[in-house]
Amino acid sequence: MLMNTVSEAAERHRGTRRSGSRARRARGATALLALALCAGTATPAAAASTTFDFQARPRADLYHDVPGTQTTFTAEAGQKSYLWSRHLSVTNVTPLVSGENIGNTFAVRCRYADGTALANGVESGAYWAANLVPPGETSLFPGVRWLFTAPTSATYTCRLSVVAYSSVVAGGKSVTMRVPAGAELARTTPPVAARWTLPAASGAVVPSGSTATTLGYTFSPADGDRIAVVQDAALSTCAPGSAICAGGTPDHDGTEAETWIEAQPRNPDGTVCGGPVKGPVAKWRISDAKHHQTATNTLYLDRAQLDGCTQIRVTLKVRNVHGNPVNIHAGHASEWIAATHGAAFTY
Repeated sequence: MLMNTVSEAAERHRGTRRSGSRARRARGATALLALALCAGTATPAAAASTTFDFQARPRADLYHDVPGTQTTFTAEAGQKSYLWSRHLSVTNVTPLVSGENIGNTFAVRCRYADGTALANGVESGAYWAANLVPPGETSLFPGVRWLFTAPTSATYTCRLSVVAYSSVVAGGKSVTMRVPAGAELARTTPPVAARWTLPAASGAVVPSGSTATTLGYTFSPADGDRIAVVQDAALSTCAPGSAICAGGTPDHDGTEAETWIEAQPRNPDGTVCGGPVKGPVAKWRISDAKHHQTATNTLYLDRAQLDGCTQIRVTLKVRNVHGNPVNIHAGHASEWIAATHGAAFTY
């Protein structure tokens, strides 16, 4: 997935889908669009993409840019742009049978408008990843979100990119994948915003029956009556013999997991105001074949819920309900693209 686990591509061909309906995904996308419009600074997405066919690779080593999804804008140093995918999906064109699982990684990638990469160490985007598991699964519906902070006053271009990969390709099978027409990268500039990435040293493995609290950040909202928090975690099940994480046994096929955001209102001195606000619980079935899944989470708050506090301490809860341990990836992929990351903004 073009990250610190690129060497695991052979494992990923063992590539279940997130529980929940397609309608629920559509409602989430609509909510984000409404959020951007409420912000009053939403920029229309670039012209939507046409149908884009591309070849899966033996390894997750090189992105394809999805034509028509680039957005170019000028920003002052420090200015923040919230970017998110719309109408984005991927499907296989080549017929696939059971066991021919295809890993897919989508990313928001930002550079200077002339194509120059950002300086080393400057975060340039974030990714979403999961395996497509045939024959029961024929499409994936990624949700890629990122808060871009301009490192200098300049003109930038951000885009949606994708790479598909599988050991079946390394074995000689040619696999064509498709991003259907209509994919877009939308952008808005919130009045107050912040982002954070789980540091490489803070990755964790969550045993069955345990809940991890991770991705903590203290946000000071202002200039808006509503607050949006997003926390997206790159998760992998620890399959038996996994090169990523230990503890998996043949007694389980993957992991049943739940994720949600928790927000605790606070004063600047750390004292709390009332109890924490718990966001919606998302349920994930990460089978050995699915292997990895980006768990996306969103929480909307009204300022009245802060009980007069001026800050909120937000965390992500990752509960391993049942099965093998689940790994929370941390740090960055190549090009300083964030794995597990969060953002918050007012609107």
